[in-house]
This record gives sequence, structure tokens and C-alpha cells, in this order.
Amino acid sequence: MTSLSTPAAISNPVTGERIAFRERTEAGLRFEYALEPDGFAVGKVDHVHPGQRERIAVEAGRLGVRIGGDEWTATPGTRFAVPPGSDHTIWNDGDEPVRTTIELRPALESHRLFETLFGLAREGKTNGWGLPGLLQLAVIAAAYRDEFAFARVPLALQRALATATAPVGRLAGYQARYDRFNTE
Repeated sequence: MTSLSTPAAISNPVTGERIAFRERTEAGLRFEYALEPDGFAVGKVDHVHPGQRERIAVEAGRLGVRIGGDEWTATPGTRFAVPPGSDHTIWNDGDEPVRTTIELRPALESHRLFETLFGLAREGKTNGWGLPGLLQLAVIAAAYRDEFAFARVPLALQRALATATAPVGRLAGYQARYDRFNTE
């Protein structure tokens, strides 16, 4: 991986997440990921990365983890991996900020997904879970289908709904990414 010349940092005021991108190549994306107390991963529900393996190293704080229904707390020094397609979620399980390093392989367009979701949250265009409205979500889901999906809804159904609904969202002016949120 090649280091970015100026690490770009983005935050989500709804979820308490902060990401500082460190390295990005076609092979992988590495970033510092922080969660404020009461913070949680966007969506606040189990999700999957259909086309990516996720590796997490906890550096500070108490990270709540649920993978495949198994729930536990990761503390500093803990390292673990989430295979592609495995349902999981994370949250801050303590009173202090959590700091981790996360790597996604391959990178795909994950940085654009984070930029979009966090940017929409900063503009007040998401709900309390950090998710945008249905039409915007359909456009995002169609564009980032290998990066993110909800765990409790069959993947084929999500893809069919996004494929059917995204054109309506695009006609309404929604985009999968917005230049104003780019960190490059």
C-alpha cells in the first residue's frame, strides 16, 4: 500500500465515528477508526461486506463486537478479522473513546462510501442511525453493493430493491457520491 501524502479525516456527528485514511491502493484501504463514547458503526445493525475482508486492531478503549451472533468486548492489543459476507457490527462499549486501525481488502470504493455517508450526516440528512432516506439509500446501495449490505435482509432481495429503486432516486437528484465530500 502507498501512504497518502496528506491523511484525510472525516467524522460522523450522528454515530460518533471518525476516520483518518492512511493508505489506499486497489488491494486495500487502511484507516484509523475512532468511536466516541456511545458511538456505533453506521446503521447500528449487523452488516456485511460482501466483497471484502475486514481486519481490526484495537489500540485504545473497549470495542463492542458482534460477529455471526457472537458478542464480546475487544480491548487494546486485540486483533481480529471478519471474513467477506460475515454479519457483524461494532460499537463503543465503554466510557472512553475507542481507537482502532481497520483494513479492508480489497479496497473497492469503501472510502467513497464513508465520505458520502459521513458527509450526509454532517449535513443533517440522515436518521439517528446515520442512514439517509430510502431513495438516497437505494442509490448508495446500488453503487456500493460489494462494500456494504444489511445482514438481516437477504442479499439478493437488497440488490433487487436497490436496482429497482435507485433509478427513481437518481431522477430525484440523489447521487452515490458528492464532490463536496471528497477527501482527495
